[in-house]
Amino acid sequence: MMDGETVWSLPDFGEYFRTLWGRDPFPWQAMLAQRVASGEWPQALDLPTASGKTGCIDIAVYALAAQAERALAERTAPRRIWFVVDRRIVVDGAFKRATSIANKLAGATTGPLKDVADRLRGLSGTERPLAVGRLRGGILRDDGWARIPSQPAVITSTVDQVGSRLLFRGYGHSLLTAPILAGLAANDSLIILDEAHCAVPFMQTLEAIRRYRGPVWAEEPLPTPFGFVIMSATPPQGLPPATVFPGLDRGRALDHPELRHRLRTSKLADLVALDRQRAADHDPLVTRAVECAAQFIEEGRRRVAVMVNRVRTAMEVAGDLQGGLADRADVILLTGRIRPFERDDLVQRWGRYLRANEPEEPERPVVAVATQCLEVGADFSFDALVTECASLDALRQRFGRLARFGADQPAPAVILAREADVEAEEPDPVYGPALAATWRWLKEQATTDREGRLVIDMGVEALDRRVREVEDLSSLLGPSPDAPILLPAHLDLLCQTAPSPHPEPDVAFYLHGQPGPPEVSVVWRCDLPVGDTGSWLETIALCPPVTGEMLQAPLWRVRAWLAQQPAVDDSPDVEGLGSEREGTRDGIRPCLLWRGRDRSRVVTSGADISPGDVLVVPASYGIEGLGQATRAKASGHEELDLWEAARVAVGQPAAVRLNPTVLGPWLDCPPLRDLVELATSPAPDRDAIQDAIQAVLEYRPQDAESPQPPPEWWLKLLEAVRRGRVLEHPAGGLILVARAANRREAEPDLFADDDDLASAADGEVSLGEHSQLVRRAAERLATRCLPASLHDALALAALWHDAGKLDPRFQVLLRQGDEVAAATAIVPIAKSASVPTSPVRRRAIREASGLPESFRHEMVSLELARRFATLPADDLLADLVLHLIASHHGHGRPLAPVVVDPSPPEVSGILAGTEVRMDPDARTSSPPAHRLDSGIVERFWRLTRRYGWWGLTYLEALLRLADWYASNFMLAEAGDA
Repeated sequence: MMDGETVWSLPDFGEYFRTLWGRDPFPWQAMLAQRVASGEWPQALDLPTASGKTGCIDIAVYALAAQAERALAERTAPRRIWFVVDRRIVVDGAFKRATSIANKLAGATTGPLKDVADRLRGLSGTERPLAVGRLRGGILRDDGWARIPSQPAVITSTVDQVGSRLLFRGYGHSLLTAPILAGLAANDSLIILDEAHCAVPFMQTLEAIRRYRGPVWAEEPLPTPFGFVIMSATPPQGLPPATVFPGLDRGRALDHPELRHRLRTSKLADLVALDRQRAADHDPLVTRAVECAAQFIEEGRRRVAVMVNRVRTAMEVAGDLQGGLADRADVILLTGRIRPFERDDLVQRWGRYLRANEPEEPERPVVAVATQCLEVGADFSFDALVTECASLDALRQRFGRLARFGADQPAPAVILAREADVEAEEPDPVYGPALAATWRWLKEQATTDREGRLVIDMGVEALDRRVREVEDLSSLLGPSPDAPILLPAHLDLLCQTAPSPHPEPDVAFYLHGQPGPPEVSVVWRCDLPVGDTGSWLETIALCPPVTGEMLQAPLWRVRAWLAQQPAVDDSPDVEGLGSEREGTRDGIRPCLLWRGRDRSRVVTSGADISPGDVLVVPASYGIEGLGQATRAKASGHEELDLWEAARVAVGQPAAVRLNPTVLGPWLDCPPLRDLVELATSPAPDRDAIQDAIQAVLEYRPQDAESPQPPPEWWLKLLEAVRRGRVLEHPAGGLILVARAANRREAEPDLFADDDDLASAADGEVSLGEHSQLVRRAAERLATRCLPASLHDALALAALWHDAGKLDPRFQVLLRQGDEVAAATAIVPIAKSASVPTSPVRRRAIREASGLPESFRHEMVSLELARRFATLPADDLLADLVLHLIASHHGHGRPLAPVVVDPSPPEVSGILAGTEVRMDPDARTSSPPAHRLDSGIVERFWRLTRRYGWWGLTYLEALLRLADWYASNFMLAEAGDA
């Protein structure tokens, strides 16, 4: 820990900024930094596109450092900075910028950055000044530090991901873990909403959350800062002028030569009306978009963007361009219907040519075809733009990607509109009446050039002058329905996460003002034999899904796709928008409903699939009609399976499946074929396998006609796993798994947090050691994150949280069913050295141990603490200790699982010097935790009223993350010592 009396110097913001980037900040950046370093953030930032708004990250970090010495209740600068966009695909310069800041702060040894870094370290008590993470697909992907509550962090996310967690519902995640991110997101957090021209409902919900966090709605609210700010060139109307920055100082804020060059660059757009309606096999907009893009390539443009309003339109344009420009340009398709691993791979490959700042020169011209996914968050810049007409605010964002850093000559563009769309009686499904109104307004503002074309300058300054002459812009802006009023009764329902209540509010209304189509995640695997579903669960339990291989898609569409029913998809690429349909609830092709190793099953009915589920399907089903794949071969579906590559990408230990179907595309390679034959033999010999692996690694083709080796990325994985664990593949062959990687870098398992058998390290950990480590971690976090009155309660709960593992049956469970080892052990353990991944093996161990179904060790911990711990004299603090123990795996909010345990054994042992002993009569005499008279429900509601809806989740998160922190960081520190 840092010395609390140390005084660190604070550099001037300009000095700090120059050291980071080698140039002076823009005037608005310096003005805003001066404002928030000592006060609160404005509600909205009214700044044009390409004005450097991601610099708000630098400002938020600086403001936190400036206030690092303030007491918790006095600090207005939050330590978690959430950079949020309202798009499915986050190709964000924000994440890269935050990563660069974090690395420079961590490496600074002198000067302004060292001063800022020291102040941040003093606030967190960790060695890392700033952490960076990404929240997507339900997982906080980071370097581990961002999950420490005291840690200053920048986290990029989407409205759906952070919003669902603020409302106690985690899209794509177990509800048992939802309270952790609810607590983190609503306490000590600043939410920066980027280019929020469609985020008024979320803004309204954030305002309600800020109000409900206050003293009116909690007897003892936690004094942690919380704020949000909207960044938009068209901020919502009706905001008080004092809450909008820079307001009257706009001229001074934007007075900079580089900014003036960007803002004054002319962007001349032709307005082209298409007078024919879409035919069954012909869309005039697709045809014209392809012609315009090809013409720009003929004129020598090196980077061309085509941006349209529907996923289907983008796919058709990209397909026609790939056929028409095959020899002249590279065509890439960017939509939100792509798996994260492939998206990252695509951006890594092409981003260096399309980035706004110092792009590399491509060998051939590049045409990027995209949906709304590139409007926000993508720091790309193009030489020419073809766009479908949309609402004015959406067009402003699209034109922000054209000549983003300015140009010496006018940048050309074309705006296309089908007359059938702009003259339709029904409003556009995405942009409402604003699409037609915007087209009419553009035509009114346009001039006719010498060739008779309608042309309008869509440059930032030119367009801004026209916009400011419009008295009421509302008719030109995309629809933004109001969020429903968030009532205390709604929060009482939403805060119940174990189990969730019925009925319960639909959080989509509070994020988007309307119900969005519920989504599920789909994973493709080629080692799931279609005719033998019996091996599916064992196979996936050994190779559990990771977020990089998951495609998020509407539930109705997935149901129709699994039922092989044709369905036209004209949906947009915007979170929370799109048609909501039922989809078939009848027979579908088999799929594995993945809910963890012990709760998953194969289903054949669409009615069994619920929003947020993770589905695993055979790769032979294909991806056509559901999403976009960049790696799959045209001749087969094997490469739809991304597991090995996606697993390593999220920091988990390398793994390789030696299975004939998985390796089918490369089996022409003789040594690989020999390796697979050995792996699939009845009794594969370990030494022979090692020799065969060496042969594969050493194989070199003799000539161009010789069979080629597997790809280099796979050979690197094979090298990494050759000395690791060997598991039998249920569908034939072996699975090789490398020893555990650095756990600070690994993505957590989607369903691991509520798993009694999860091990936290590669070694066995005693109960006494683990309890003390968690207590120590909880004390560290409490000292920096909570008022002093709560420190002891959190530490006491940490000490007793795993006491229930003294149950002798649980010790047998932790020792993999070895009753002799459990009976003769000198000390009880809290963590196993290894975890059985097979559901059959896990179930057998649980049944052999005698533990009843749904047994929860934390409920035994609760009873032991109630009887033997020295609880606080304050009844509510005693309540808090007991609740934190009962809820540290997500249960008890407000109910415990039903467990029938008529003959429990005696529990005895010593914990922190206290002897505990409960004989069977004592255990059966107390009401079971699941009964309404156990006290768990009343305790939950008393504490919710005392600390507030988000205050209690924050206290729970501190204990649960202290448990993780102790297992991952403190054990590593002890090992290093």
